[in-house]
Amino acid sequence: MSSVRVNPNLASDLLAGINTVREELNQSDLEIASGKSINTPSDNPGGAAALVINLAEQSQTDTYQANAADLQTRLQTADSVLGSAVTAITSAISAGVEAGNSDLSTDNRDAIANQVAGIQQQLVSLANTTSGGTYLFSGTLVETQPFALDSASPSGVTYSGNSGVTSVQLSSGQSLATNLPGSQLFLNPSGNVFQSINQLILAIQNNSGISTAVTNLGQALQEFNSQRQSYGTALNQLQSTGNLLASEQVQLASQQSNISAADLPTAVTNFSQSEIAYTSLLEAEGKVLNLPNLLSFLQ
Repeated sequence: MSSVRVNPNLASDLLAGINTVREELNQSDLEIASGKSINTPSDNPGGAAALVINLAEQSQTDTYQANAADLQTRLQTADSVLGSAVTAITSAISAGVEAGNSDLSTDNRDAIANQVAGIQQQLVSLANTTSGGTYLFSGTLVETQPFALDSASPSGVTYSGNSGVTSVQLSSGQSLATNLPGSQLFLNPSGNVFQSINQLILAIQNNSGISTAVTNLGQALQEFNSQRQSYGTALNQLQSTGNLLASEQVQLASQQSNISAADLPTAVTNFSQSEIAYTSLLEAEGKVLNLPNLLSFLQ
């Protein structure tokens, strides 16, 4: 007579199976709710590591984009200020040409000298422009006001900044200068704007050497415009870099989705199957626990 071998641990095996299926059910439920296949590192250690790298790269790109946005504001402000300075210098040249008219009275010439002195003050104000609470043209001493009128100086001003250039990182291995120091823009040896305009004021007041002073200021304006072009170049480069950063961010977001996004149809199917298995195991365990002995259950 054959005998049936009964597993004496059937109840505990059923409990282990229930726990396993319950974990699968919870995992599928979590994937459906979160839309992610990786919710803890143990879900996919390799994928979790790739996700950490991806998120770090996205964070770094966010920082670069913030840097680019701040720098764009600063460069645009500086370029606008320098445009206003060009207009002011041009007005001073025109006033100097007018002052050179031999038919002018002394009073009229004095009035023009005062007009040019007013332009000089305007230029000092422009050269002391701030953006975001720091000075644009003080070199790296961004908290120090760069220029002040000084009648004892040949240039008519004193410069308290330095010749340093600050830069901002926009991507791995790429940085962009945020400024030109005021000494390079306004006091350039190849065309010293402040010294030239100061000489023009003195020439008009003395009614001597006005034509030469006008010519010198014109040359200073040419050098000033040449230096100003660097801001336009930087803005163009910044625009190009901004487009690349935006494209990179889109690619990283897509990569993140590919790494961690749940396959919802599969997750729903797995959830349904796990739910059926879980219910079946619970019913089986209930029958086992309610029987007086395991043998009667098998019969």
